[in-house]
Amino acid sequence: MNPVTAPKVPIVDLSKENLQPGSSCWASACNEIKVALEEYGCFVASYRKLSSEFRENVFDALKELFQLPEETKMKNVNPNPGHGYLKLPNLPRYEGLAIEFATNKEACKNFTNVLWPKGNDRFCEIAHTFANMVAKLQQLVMRMLFEGYGIDEKHYESQRRSTTYLLRFLNYGKCHKTEKNTAALSGHTDKTLVSILHSDDAWSNDRIRSCYHRVIVDPNKERYSLVLFAFLSGVIQTPKELVDDEHPLKYKPFDHQGLFQFFQSSNVPNKTDSDCIKAYCGV
Repeated sequence: MNPVTAPKVPIVDLSKENLQPGSSCWASACNEIKVALEEYGCFVASYRKLSSEFRENVFDALKELFQLPEETKMKNVNPNPGHGYLKLPNLPRYEGLAIEFATNKEACKNFTNVLWPKGNDRFCEIAHTFANMVAKLQQLVMRMLFEGYGIDEKHYESQRRSTTYLLRFLNYGKCHKTEKNTAALSGHTDKTLVSILHSDDAWSNDRIRSCYHRVIVDPNKERYSLVLFAFLSGVIQTPKELVDDEHPLKYKPFDHQGLFQFFQSSNVPNKTDSDCIKAYCGV
């Protein structure tokens, strides 16, 4: 696509001092988020809660993590798909590790104790602080989105209590000079409720579509990223406020981890990104 005509992802400022529930600024931001997610499936959040010094510490910690020997990183084991160390032959430039329940200090401590037998308090503190700061952003966005759709506050509180977080650390290696393809991760959609990247369909009844995306790397340098993935425990179902004559119910109640297991199954038909959730729990 010609960069001149390429659509520009909306930017929503979520750091304004007067961004308070009930204010005109709040109502405007709620609508901006709703429109951005309906039209693009994503938006850039301007969120100046992370200082430049802290961001620098975060990426220094990431470099320290990925400099560990591969046999050490492979100790990051988790039975859930995509929840542990990942480096696959078909993804030669992609490498990732993850902390499940990263907003919990003990989970971060357990992660560091596995990879650094003598512990690594600095990494633990950075990961835990980052996860909680970004989780606050995720809940702010969800609260505003629920309000933008006029969904009863009890549904927001229910999802807030049911949300768990996975903090994923990513490293995309340099391209070889002879490589023409700079894609480090092929096109896909995330299967999470929300993904917040620093450098989604049934619960909205298709009002919001998970954005299709891929990762392109600079041939001359490595790329480090962090992603906080939000998951829902228990049964997920479409709020009644999102179902009407124009938007009939499209999905039956389902389990989030069940969707992951379904997608990972090698013998499941129609499991492409666009068809997966419909095949799993479509009405």
